Amino acid sequence: MFLILRMPSNIKSHFFYFLIFFYLLFTSCAPKAITSFGTADPAKSIFYHQTGKGAPILFIHGGPGLSHHYFLPSVFSLQNEYHLIFYDQRNCGESLVATDTLQMHLSSFIRDIDFVRKRMGYKKISLLGHSWGSMLAVRYAIQYPENVSNLILVSPAAMSSADVRETSRLINQKFEPMANIRRNELIESTAFKQGEPDALAQLYKIGFSQNMLKPEKVDSLNIYVPEDYRARNSWMKTLYSDLYDYDLYPQLKKIKLPTLILEGSGDVGVPQSLKISNTIPGSKYILIKESGHFPFLENNSDFTTAIRNFIRS
Repeated sequence: MFLILRMPSNIKSHFFYFLIFFYLLFTSCAPKAITSFGTADPAKSIFYHQTGKGAPILFIHGGPGLSHHYFLPSVFSLQNEYHLIFYDQRNCGESLVATDTLQMHLSSFIRDIDFVRKRMGYKKISLLGHSWGSMLAVRYAIQYPENVSNLILVSPAAMSSADVRETSRLINQKFEPMANIRRNELIESTAFKQGEPDALAQLYKIGFSQNMLKPEKVDSLNIYVPEDYRARNSWMKTLYSDLYDYDLYPQLKKIKLPTLILEGSGDVGVPQSLKISNTIPGSKYILIKESGHFPFLENNSDFTTAIRNFIRS
């Protein structure tokens, strides 16, 4: 049985506006999801994409030469709790092609991270670097520790040139004969020789599938290849010269930030990620089961849970 109260019309009117007032008050104070695109640096050459609400996480993609697109849509599972910020590294993805070799040194890639942080208006930000992006995240954290709240390294690249060569050897050993045949056929194809972006995207996927525990998911990787990728690749030589001989392990020992390392159980980089974890004081290491180099795609549930638990703690 429902009790119905009859109010005078003037009271009903006031009560109605009272409810509207409080609705507008509380909804205007609630955090809003943001989705926008733009450029982050003074030269307007670095592309960014942001979405979600909450504490900020800046995603740093792998490569060198890839883009932020392959994170999507997998990591959108976090957008209701965190402000997700993506950007394309200089000369990559939707960022502008380089015009000066002096701007292609590693120091410029580190500075771009700070451009994005400032563009978003944050004093501190969580950094999530995947693969090669993890090395950029580490270098930024070493140089600007006061700007980093948390450091998250996903399937991290090795932190020395010697370990990179060892990881490359392991990946080459893992290549299946049929994958090698498909790779060679693609390289000899007319589409690849003519520089068609889709041909390069397919070549990437053949390689990536060999370091995944669920290779059938490789087609879900959103690999973005710009039309002028060949011109962009020629500019990368300056960056590669900075990566010929390096060793970050002595500097890793000095990191005092909360650090999470997520590694797919089937990634050939497991020995290197364990070495990184053992070197960074107090870091937390989680092995994501049923995944390889792309845990956010292969086992999104465990990946998302690990991120949430780490940031909340």
